[in-house]
Amino acid sequence: MNTVAVIGGGPAGAMAAERLARGGARVVVFEEKLGREKPCGGGLTAKALRRYPFLLEAAVGARRISQAEFIAATGESVRLHLRRPVAVCSRSVLNQRLLERAARSGAEVVVDRVVRLQRSAAGWELAGRQRNYRADFVVLAAGARSRLRPALVPDLAPKDFMLTFGYYVPGAEDLLRVQFLENIEGYAWAFPRPDHLSVGICAKVGEEKMAEVQARLHHFMEVFDYRRRGARMFAHLLPALTVSSWSDLRLAGDGWALAGDASGLVDPLTGEGIYFAMRSGELLGECLSAGEVAVYPQRVWEECGSQLAHGARLTGLYYRSNIFGKTLCTRMIQLCRRSDLVRDLLQDLVEGTQPYAGLLPRLYRGLGASLVEIGAQSLTGMFPRSDDGGGPGTGESRGPFGTLAPE
Repeated sequence: MNTVAVIGGGPAGAMAAERLARGGARVVVFEEKLGREKPCGGGLTAKALRRYPFLLEAAVGARRISQAEFIAATGESVRLHLRRPVAVCSRSVLNQRLLERAARSGAEVVVDRVVRLQRSAAGWELAGRQRNYRADFVVLAAGARSRLRPALVPDLAPKDFMLTFGYYVPGAEDLLRVQFLENIEGYAWAFPRPDHLSVGICAKVGEEKMAEVQARLHHFMEVFDYRRRGARMFAHLLPALTVSSWSDLRLAGDGWALAGDASGLVDPLTGEGIYFAMRSGELLGECLSAGEVAVYPQRVWEECGSQLAHGARLTGLYYRSNIFGKTLCTRMIQLCRRSDLVRDLLQDLVEGTQPYAGLLPRLYRGLGASLVEIGAQSLTGMFPRSDDGGGPGTGESRGPFGTLAPE
């Protein structure tokens, strides 16, 4: 392999390029718009920061957020002091720094857009807007809706996307806020960035018309006084694969591979994608450097795919279940106000350390223990201790991507 073309200079492409260049490969990264802001929250979880500590340096000026508020569709809410802060960054800064890191490792960054891919006897022919190029291997890391994707694999179906819509709102704040909504698999958010807020909403494609999604977000902004005057609007489709789509997913073939959003590696429950983009790029770089691209899909499945497939199973339950008349996410918020056990579970979900495979068993154990805990608090109020005169309780409120095995 002489030349690897990495199409897309986001976290997945930059990480793949950095690992390949460090391994001695000739790598060319194609990115048309350097330093482009991307319509996403920009949150870096504790899991991402722990695996990639250089991210805090790469995301210059990232805002460390220790306070988070989660609001149910009913309006009930809980505030957490995060044990491990979330870093919220500008994606334009983060992407630029990760590309610079790849360049320092020896990758060449070309400011051009590849508009067509064609296989030839000698490898790949890439048609750019500026000129044409050749490569022996192609890494597609240009997003899930890249027009180059059909040259490698079929496009994802509409059911495999979430619609995101929002605003970059001028201002500063130190509170991360998330509100879950009635009858949609999604939420509204406000993430404080270094010099503005990312305020948006995500919902599964086809659940509601765009105008209805916008109206939900505008109501959220009015309630919490996020002003639209002077704000810049954004909209984006984010991959959120269904369970059946995980069974059909192809990540690599003869002379090519996918990474990041292009491979569908986004959490369908939360929308988080930065960590999975970086890890898939890193794994691809390692596999290619070792001449073992065939094992790349298996490694991604073991480290990311199985987790995200479990998330896809849980999405409908989390957003649409009926537990005594309320959804699971609403009940979690209610119990967080009373139970340390459920609060710890929510903390772990925010940090990215709670695997989805074990989420429901832990939640059910927490629900049972919480009922006992809440009952004990009630009894404390009903039967005062003789030594203090009593009073209310003080408790605080097929292949790696083949057919999935049943739980």
